[in-house]
Amino acid sequence: MLTNPLKTHLTILQQEGYSLPRFLAWWLGHPMTYTISSKKPLVITPKARFLVRLSYLLFLIAFLISFFEKQYLLASIFTLIFLLAPFVYLLISVILITPYEIINRKIIKNKTKLFLQNFSNLKVIGITGSFGKTTVKDFLYSILENYQQTVKTPESYNTLFGIAKVVKMEILRKTQNFICEMGAYTRGEIKEICAMVLPQYAILTAIGSQHLERFKTLQNTTLAKFELIDAVNPQNALVNLDNPLIKAHLSLSQYGGVKTYSLLDSKADFFVNKYRLSSSGLSFTLVYQNKSLDINSPIFGTSNLYDLVAAVSMSLLLLVPPEVIQKSTSSLAPSPHRLELKKINKATLIDNAFSSNEEGFTAVLNDLKTLKGKKILITPGIIELGPKTADVHKKLGRLAASVFDQIILVGHSERTENLALGIDSKKPITFIENSANLLPLIQDLSHKFDWILLENDLPDAF
Repeated sequence: MLTNPLKTHLTILQQEGYSLPRFLAWWLGHPMTYTISSKKPLVITPKARFLVRLSYLLFLIAFLISFFEKQYLLASIFTLIFLLAPFVYLLISVILITPYEIINRKIIKNKTKLFLQNFSNLKVIGITGSFGKTTVKDFLYSILENYQQTVKTPESYNTLFGIAKVVKMEILRKTQNFICEMGAYTRGEIKEICAMVLPQYAILTAIGSQHLERFKTLQNTTLAKFELIDAVNPQNALVNLDNPLIKAHLSLSQYGGVKTYSLLDSKADFFVNKYRLSSSGLSFTLVYQNKSLDINSPIFGTSNLYDLVAAVSMSLLLLVPPEVIQKSTSSLAPSPHRLELKKINKATLIDNAFSSNEEGFTAVLNDLKTLKGKKILITPGIIELGPKTADVHKKLGRLAASVFDQIILVGHSERTENLALGIDSKKPITFIENSANLLPLIQDLSHKFDWILLENDLPDAF
């Protein structure tokens, strides 16, 4: 548990992307909060370290000036603020370093762009989407690394500075492919990353309500994600045709020639003719250019199927031999905490704790409907849905009631209260306070249930 007020506030500020309005909104909802579980621990970056030092310096300057001016009451107030509300000094520090960050951002972008322009044989593959981008990146990397020297952005390094750091540290002369995950909370962020790394290929996995609270409208989300597609030759862009928002946007004239993949539409450039899901994995036949490719993989779930189809389709666009693709996909492992299967006693735990979205949550519930055995759900719901929060959770609650024998809701929030309304006493519901340490609970449940779905885990800001 974090009990250091300064460290606690810096952790939340970092989780909120150093957004002052979002941090202040958190503070207003959690006044005088000094202890958090640190489920998503503070990352000691140069920026975080500098903000701490600057906060101490600001406090010392304010204290010493007031003390030597014999303004002892004022000195005491500055001390109390530092001890009880250190975020005040943090926020001032963020404001003070903003001009430097703007200049440094331009310098980093230009240096990274010039550096990458020296690699004439390097193929940069950008990946974005409301969800699925990290899994597609990992699957694509597993295929490409068996064919050519490949680098990917690690974990969720999908911001401009994180990507620039990866380029500087890992791109070498022998590197032939760079898979770059691109994240965004506002329009223009992906366009800025594209101007830095100059992608030649692009994958757009999905557009949905995830982070709607930040984007405000689905139109904004759509335009933000399509910034990657706009940055490459349409023939080298690959998008999910089954996603309604993507399909609608593709009707615009400038997207003629964009490649598509689908499980539903046989007119897609890469079409899944048939597929089979089971607890041991999935298999499918991908049809493209009047050819077919049979894939067998040990990964689980419809969401992973879409992500694997995207990775295989891009591999074919990159002219990876089919036999390399088949061999690579036969031994795939899921991305950590993304539909990751773990055997615990008699139960199979579906660890989908990294994040959650409406489409993915719905897909895994429908997948579980087809599987036999006693099932339990553990979830805090989905964050950042904005005005759709209540409706989405009631809908998911109704679906969950038809799938699970028991449901555990984490925390009392608008999310869980509306899940409970959707479930409507059709199945037993238990509320628990937080998910800081679920292992003992899961161990106990694993003796009673065949399937345990852990859907989402929230950072302390929520």
